[in-house]
Amino acid sequence: MTAASPAVVARAVPLARVPGPVTGTGPELLARFPPRPAVASWPATRAARRDVVARLLEPPFALENPAGRQGRRLGLLTVVGWLESQPGGSWQDRWLASGAEARADWRDLIAGWQAGRSGIPPAGKPAPYAGAGLLALIAADVIRPGAGWLLRCPPAPRNLAAEMARTRAGTAFAELTALCQSASVGCYARLMALDRIAVIMAAKGGTPDAITVGDCAELLEIAAAIRTGPDRHAGSPFFYQLLRAWGAFSADAPAAMRVFASQGKPTCEQLIDRYQITCGPVRDVLVDYLRERQPAMDFSSLQHLAYLLGKLFWADLEAHHPGIGSLKLPRDVAAAWKQRVMTRVATSGAVTARLDGRSVLTAVRALYLDIAEWADDDPPGGDRTQSAARSARATRRTARTGPSASHGWTSGPASGCPSCRP
Repeated sequence: MTAASPAVVARAVPLARVPGPVTGTGPELLARFPPRPAVASWPATRAARRDVVARLLEPPFALENPAGRQGRRLGLLTVVGWLESQPGGSWQDRWLASGAEARADWRDLIAGWQAGRSGIPPAGKPAPYAGAGLLALIAADVIRPGAGWLLRCPPAPRNLAAEMARTRAGTAFAELTALCQSASVGCYARLMALDRIAVIMAAKGGTPDAITVGDCAELLEIAAAIRTGPDRHAGSPFFYQLLRAWGAFSADAPAAMRVFASQGKPTCEQLIDRYQITCGPVRDVLVDYLRERQPAMDFSSLQHLAYLLGKLFWADLEAHHPGIGSLKLPRDVAAAWKQRVMTRVATSGAVTARLDGRSVLTAVRALYLDIAEWADDDPPGGDRTQSAARSARATRRTARTGPSASHGWTSGPASGCPSCRP
């Protein structure tokens, strides 16, 4: 983001606090950054009726406009009276017991309650000003509706962010708005981000600086589960980035929400098992080989090596020679595989040269030579404490005998290797 106003800069994360990349799988990160649990009871929801009404008819909850103030008063008294008829020891208990969040329009419940009291059938219209009364109760933290209901229910209170800014966290919302404006964030994206922050406040309580990383991850999960329209902002994590830039989180908070979707890097077993190798002993050899090479390789290279050895080498052999169970290949089997691996068959059936065919031969040749060398290093029963050294030697050998070498063959063959000259 570009430079913000002095008030906003004071809230920004200092550069000295910025840590290295946050690592871990999605479940690991959620365990590290959990959402706040739902609280069953808190002082505002246990308050007596007269205290709730008196508080909400005074600033900052009372509106300045006389007509708006009168409408909110009527709505507040209606909703409080309806909730009072529900079972429960707190306003939150009564809200949950009412079943309002399970209805397409919660205001129908109030209309039915009013009809029962007056004996007059419902007029088929929502109870007037009920939304304004409920909005006041939410802003005052008297009740905390579920985040999913606030996101998905059209009759849920509107203008939640504006009301939270007016009554609960004016300075925080002003600073967050200034951050958006300093970065030239579009109006709709800004309003959506502030609304998401207000939804978390409404469902969890507190102010923006009480929101946790886990709260944001939880809201995005809820939004993804209920999203039905094409609105690209509905599941946007921009509100998280805004809170992080504002300084709501600790210095070790992830830079982006997408890390929570990560399931972690596959293990060597998972890399090989992608190719559904039937022969267990050969599968185990390939897994062990990847483990030996892993310390000296980045993950992308390790994954590519698994593809070369698992799919292009052994899975291809099993497809053409069902039941094959030994790395010591007959000469005709090896020759046929070498011919196949140097070509690629398109979906149309056209056969073209495989551009990385030499890389496959190099990888298989290195596999056989490394296995032969490590067999000498590790006699039966010996310990295996030289993995890193062997991996480094294997990496140097691969580089030395790779496609850029003058003729691509090593000085001597390994037994059964289809890529080694007999």
